[in-house]
Amino acid sequence: MPSTTTPVDISAAPRAVVSTAAELIYKVGRSVLGADRVPTAKANAWAAVCADQERARIREENARIILAPAR
Repeated sequence: MPSTTTPVDISAAPRAVVSTAAELIYKVGRSVLGADRVPTAKANAWAAVCADQERARIREENARIILAPAR
């Protein structure tokens, strides 16, 4: 006779708690900091792009200085 029990997902409760906590933290952050000051994935991505561009600019400047002819 086949088993009729279904497996229990023991990770469902922790995921629900984390999801609810994240949503609560986000809402509190919006109310305390203001909607425009809450960090977002878009803002983090833009900051990373800007940091990459700055590092590239510094590398280019360093290469120009190193490869410049000596006087």
